[in-house]
Amino acid sequence: MMTQRTLLLSAAAAAALALAACEKAAQQPATGAPIASLPLAQAAPPPETVAPQADQLPPAPPIRRVSAPRQPVYSYVDDAYALGDAFGDSPPDYTVDYDGERPWIWRASNGEYRVVEQTPDGWREYYYRGDGDYPFLVRDSGYAYAYDGPTLVEVYDSYGRPYPNYSQRHVDFASRYLVRARALYDAALHQQRRAAYAADWRDHRNDILARQQQWAAEQQRNDDWRRIHEQRYVQDRQRQAAWEQERAQRQAYAQRAAAVIAAAPPPRTDERRRDYVDERGRQDLQRRQAEVAAQAAREQQMQADAQRRAQLQGQDQRRQAELAAQQAERARHDQQQQQAQTQRRQTELAAREQERARAEAANRVQAEATQRKLAQQEAERQKHSAELAAKTAERTRQAQADAQAKAQHAQQLAAEQKARDAARAQHEQQQAQAAQAAQARNAERAQREQQQAQAAQAREAARAQHEQQQAQAAQARQAAQAQHEQQQAQAAQARQAAQAQREQQRLAQQQQAEAAQQHAKAAAAQAAAHPPQAKPEHGKSDERRKKPDDKPQP
Repeated sequence: MMTQRTLLLSAAAAAALALAACEKAAQQPATGAPIASLPLAQAAPPPETVAPQADQLPPAPPIRRVSAPRQPVYSYVDDAYALGDAFGDSPPDYTVDYDGERPWIWRASNGEYRVVEQTPDGWREYYYRGDGDYPFLVRDSGYAYAYDGPTLVEVYDSYGRPYPNYSQRHVDFASRYLVRARALYDAALHQQRRAAYAADWRDHRNDILARQQQWAAEQQRNDDWRRIHEQRYVQDRQRQAAWEQERAQRQAYAQRAAAVIAAAPPPRTDERRRDYVDERGRQDLQRRQAEVAAQAAREQQMQADAQRRAQLQGQDQRRQAELAAQQAERARHDQQQQQAQTQRRQTELAAREQERARAEAANRVQAEATQRKLAQQEAERQKHSAELAAKTAERTRQAQADAQAKAQHAQQLAAEQKARDAARAQHEQQQAQAAQAAQARNAERAQREQQQAQAAQAREAARAQHEQQQAQAAQARQAAQAQHEQQQAQAAQARQAAQAQREQQRLAQQQQAEAAQQHAKAAAAQAAAHPPQAKPEHGKSDERRKKPDDKPQP
């Protein structure tokens, strides 16, 4: 009984706290988990692995540089700053296995991405707008590179200021970063998503936030950047509202994950890997120090040249003092603004902490009142249960008596029903026997009808076969007669052809005879018209050669 009572009180208290939390949350923006976030991994993370530094990335095709950007150069770093500011100190949404490392990935509600990987030089960040795999900004430990699709727009220093004197080495790094950025974006979308380790985020969170704070301070100091930021804030209120909603959601998510991050075990160490990374870090530090020293020397030389030109042009110390005073005034003004902004943030944070404390106190008071009310309800319920138990016992005795009487009556009814069931069963058996006899008669009649039908089918089949044979014989006779008639016709045609040929030959011979006769008549007529002169010797000779039976040839 006490266990059940405890459970009821705990459930009521939890319900009251949940109700109070819901009432408070109804007045705030949505604070659910980000759209792409996975729960943080609470196990000890494996030893850290780093991505290749810029000069160790694979060579890439030369990148094309634009001569005139389509938008102000500060808009690229301002967009990256706005995206990072919206993410705040929220842990990574997830990570993927890529090229032997596990980069951190954040995805905003509007589809924009930030990918962060650790290198021997420090952290390298990739920013994407979400409408393609090209980044709009890549930031390493010393510089930032702005892109417009596959082209390079600008190079910035570590503070986000344009760096117009960049060298071919920076262009080569920009080309390599672009290829790696596209590959990382493809992995972020298509590789298997894995949870980021809470301990890794706890150990490196301040590094990421420090880079964001560096840009925030420069934005306040830099008039050009601040002017672009304020103009874009006024022109695109809808985008700013989306970032504010993203920021509120991320802050709530970071607060809920704070306990998990704090309780995460430390990462497993790998001394060999750490020595390798430290050695690489020392080498890279020496290289960067040499580059910084060379850059400082170049800048000093440029300053010296500027001073000589200033002396030649007649610039005096008064103008320099005025410029220094203006810079000091600007620095003091910027410092005052930063202090005021920091104070406002601290005041707002203290107010939120006080509000949360008041809400928690109100929740505790409400929970205690709920517990007291539940205790009173439990006492009343126990009293009611006792009264109900007494009534239940009386009803039980009455029910037993009623049940006994009903049982006797039921037995009597059962005996009567049994007799009726036996009579009905005998009647049904007789009906079944009669039905079986009727089925037998029906079966015999059906068998006779089937035999008759089979005999009729056999007769019909024999008759059909006989008719088919007769039809086939008639077809054979018709075919033979047709063949005989065809042969007679062919013989008649042959006789007609022969007769026609003989007739043609006769006509031809007759025509030849008539032609010969006409020729002879013509010759005789011609001889009669021109008789030959008398030549005895020749005539005698002719008489001798002429025979009595000679006749003119037709």
